[in-house]
Amino acid sequence: MNLFVVGDIHGCYKTFKNLLKNWDRENELLLQVGDIMDRGNHTPETVKLCRELQEKHGAVFIKGNHEQLALQYFLHKKHEKWYKKYGIKVLWQYTLAELDFDKDMEWISTFPLTWENDHIFISHAGISHSSFAMDEKHPDGLVWNRGEVKNIGKLQIYGHTPLKSGKPQFYPESNSWNIDTGVYLKRGICALRLKPTGELIEIVSEPTAGTDVD
Repeated sequence: MNLFVVGDIHGCYKTFKNLLKNWDRENELLLQVGDIMDRGNHTPETVKLCRELQEKHGAVFIKGNHEQLALQYFLHKKHEKWYKKYGIKVLWQYTLAELDFDKDMEWISTFPLTWENDHIFISHAGISHSSFAMDEKHPDGLVWNRGEVKNIGKLQIYGHTPLKSGKPQFYPESNSWNIDTGVYLKRGICALRLKPTGELIEIVSEPTAGTDVD
């Protein structure tokens, strides 16, 4: 089965839904690199759609730093930074949408940190050269890394750091793709259509829908 690997969504529900029109759900596994929530105007609707995609089609969603921060707040009533910067807006969105934040966070708590096969490795921020590369809470870890990505002998795909060009970028030295095209910055969202061996079939892009961000 081929792969359809989607970049950061950040609550941009309509943009994500438009992108999905390009997804061949019968012949492609949908994978997403994390940060489905925060920043955009439709986190509850986005999470609801993602849950449906997992339940009906086996889609895989990786834990991003925004999920991690929200979980710290939800599970331990800690991380006021998330609440003040994103949470007030997100919780108000849940109130307006009449959806259950707690149940969604319980689902998000099950997100894996990685997905891989023999040829491809997916994480939110890419594997760094640091000895803390697999530590999800470390600045150099696979949820937070913004530095150089290590060549691990597989094709890496990650997001996390928005690309100023608004286009996905391949880095030959690390054999990696950054596919965070800055949807919440009105630069659009993208997906890579790949063979399971990592061979690129197509890059699919969708501009940010105007109602998704302020």
